Formats: sequence, structure tokens, C-alpha cells
Amino acid sequence: MLRGTRAFLAIWHDIDPAMEADWHRWHTYEHMAERVGIPGFLGGRRYMSDDAPRHRCFTMYEGSDLSVFNSPAYLARLNAPTEWTRAMAPAFRDFMRGACRCVASAGAENGYAGSVMAIRLERTGGSEDMAAADALVRAIAERGDGIVGAHIGICDPSVTKTETNERALRSGTGEQSPDGVVVVESYDPVTLEQNAAEIEDLVAATGFGFRPAARQTYTLAYMLRE
Repeated sequence: MLRGTRAFLAIWHDIDPAMEADWHRWHTYEHMAERVGIPGFLGGRRYMSDDAPRHRCFTMYEGSDLSVFNSPAYLARLNAPTEWTRAMAPAFRDFMRGACRCVASAGAENGYAGSVMAIRLERTGGSEDMAAADALVRAIAERGDGIVGAHIGICDPSVTKTETNERALRSGTGEQSPDGVVVVESYDPVTLEQNAAEIEDLVAATGFGFRPAARQTYTLAYMLRE
């Protein structure tokens, strides 16, 4: 994670294959630069997985604070989509978006790796134990095997529920918000995937108020910093 990151916006979705090439051009040359140009956005990165049965794309935008993701500047951008954004809106499928407080992080600061495993979380009904969450990311980051960092985000659905023009353009995607996410970063995608079940079991056993709901390993496609 970038130094100063206290929140991040996590986004999962699929892409209409007929529009995918144009979608990648739009996301790279216009959309991500537009987002990272908003005050409080520290950086963005897009990951892809051609093997994913659903949610082939995973994007993260790092922020200086959770309020960045419903700030006046961000909402103004969401309510004034460009023509290219309007043209790309039908490409989205199975959209999921969560604005997350980064409650625990371990590993190399300001360092990134080429692969991530995103483990979506659901609440167990128990109390949130942030000491356990901190111990979890440290245990994951210290495993070695190519892992360079681990982070936990707890999502606040009230931040992303605001109706905007961009959200209306995606009204057919069934947009949802997860309860949280564990992001594990690694330079070795093969070993990361081989260890995925064991890491997921570690998350499940930690007892910090959440359990794994779904996981997928992704490869970095593009990254842009402030």
C-alpha cells in the first residue's frame, strides 16, 4: 500500500467480451487517470484473471481517508460521466464495489507485487476484533513464498450507496457491496494460488468477526499513482 493509505475502493466485475478491447483502452487512458486526479485518491491499479468464473477484473483505488469515496469532488465526477464513459457502461457485468477502511496492513510500505489474491469477506455476527485482524495480516505477510504484503479492508456500504449518473448507467449490473476484503500481494502467482486454500483457512480461523466468502487470484494489468 502507498504510505498514507487509510482506505481503499475495491471493485470486482466482468466485461462484455465484445467490448473488452475498447474497455481496457478507456480504463487505461481515461478512466483511471480521471479517478487518480481527484483529491485524496493516491493511486489506482487494475488486475485481471482470465481463469475467473466470475469477476474477471479487480480494481483498487487507494485513498487518504474513507470520506474521499463520497467527497464532493468524487460525486461531481460521478455525476458528469464523459462520452467515452457512457459508451463503456454497457460493458460492465456483475458489478461489486466496496469502500473500505484499511484496518490492518503488513508488509513492504510503498511496495507492490504483480499478483494479488482478493478474499471477499462476510460478517459472522460476532464483534470486530482489530487486534486479531492485525495479527492475521502479519501472519500472512511473514509466510514468505513470494508474499510481500497483506491488507484488510472493512467496507462501509453507506459510502457507495449514493445514487449518481454513473451508477444509473450500470443499473443492470446488480451492483452489490461486500462486507470486507483481505488482499494478499505476491510476486509469485503460481505459489500464491497453490497456497490460496491454506491462506483462506487462516482467515477463517482468525475469528475477527468475518469469514471468507469468495476468493480469486489476479495479475496486474495497469497501475497509476498520484
